[in-house]
Amino acid sequence: MFVAFSCRGRCVCPSCHEKRALEKAGWACLPKPRRRQVAEHVCADVAHRQFVFTIPKRLRLYFRYDRSLLGGLCQAAWRTVCTVYQATSGRPDGVPGMVGAIQTFGDLIHFHPHIHAMVSEGVFLPDLSACGHAQAGGTFLPLPKLATEPFLNLWEQEVFALLLGEGKIINEVVANIRSWKHSGFSVDQSVRLEAGDRDGIQRLIQYFLRCPFSQVRMIEVTDAGKVIYKTGDNRLGRFPEAASDDLLAGPKRNFQIFDPLDFLAEVTQHIPAPGSHLVRYYGWYSNKARGQRAQRQPAAAAGTGISARSPTAREARKGWAALIKQVYEADPLGCPKCGSEMRIIAFIERDQGDVIEKILRHCGLWEESPARASPAQEPTVG
Repeated sequence: MFVAFSCRGRCVCPSCHEKRALEKAGWACLPKPRRRQVAEHVCADVAHRQFVFTIPKRLRLYFRYDRSLLGGLCQAAWRTVCTVYQATSGRPDGVPGMVGAIQTFGDLIHFHPHIHAMVSEGVFLPDLSACGHAQAGGTFLPLPKLATEPFLNLWEQEVFALLLGEGKIINEVVANIRSWKHSGFSVDQSVRLEAGDRDGIQRLIQYFLRCPFSQVRMIEVTDAGKVIYKTGDNRLGRFPEAASDDLLAGPKRNFQIFDPLDFLAEVTQHIPAPGSHLVRYYGWYSNKARGQRAQRQPAAAAGTGISARSPTAREARKGWAALIKQVYEADPLGCPKCGSEMRIIAFIERDQGDVIEKILRHCGLWEESPARASPAQEPTVG
């Protein structure tokens, strides 16, 4: 049996992107006793809360045509959370742990940049040694559910500061938006994960990394080539929605009809630039903080439930068979004839074209590509 690897498409191939999400979240990368996952190697064994930060439609255009601003948007969300947490706890030396995810799509794959964040429900305080140096452990100071208004006010200030600093808007634009009854900024923190809910953390990270569009939601392609795309939960909603009763809302529907090129444009606008990171770690969960703790204490971080050593990318990909089984609901190592487990005899990479052809010819599966006709010659004028 021949098992093909992924096309490595990012945010455009639902299959390959789903495998990326599963690999990142560690949902089924390795057998359960040996899992290496974000929930185990990044997140502490404390309660977490999901935040969703959104911005007004008037400002989304700047992020659409300058994708470098998306990283600054995620940092603005982190500064908002960190500032409010430190002020509430009264400990400027305490930091929360945050996993932030950048999403650019809405329910009907329109451009809608926003930030999802999973934040520890409290701050971590450094344990100091006799000489005043931070130790690897850290004491967790839990916080109750906080009011949304401080986050919302600070989030608005951070976004305006970002765009003003980049020269995208002027102070008159800020004053105009602030004069609106509904500014368009919002912060939601209604979802809470209990301490020790590893499966919940994995599901949330997988949700953060979901593909912008789904083939299942493409309910029809008409004879004229138009694509009918529906919402995820089939609920009827008004697009756009009215912020209050004195404003007009869009028509009530749960689908959108796209022309072929418009649909391709909507999908491809969500493909991130090569090398850009969609998931970022801040505070106690940052790569730097985890690395420093690992250097100070090779064993598991005391009192936090965090393993000092995170898995390498090579180790995280060792469970490729379980990952394929999770995505395609088929075991690639199961023999189709007897059902027993097969063993791997060779890995063939894409640059070994002669080996691929030789094997397929031996199995009678090789098909010759039809010869291409020569390009038409332009008639010469004598």
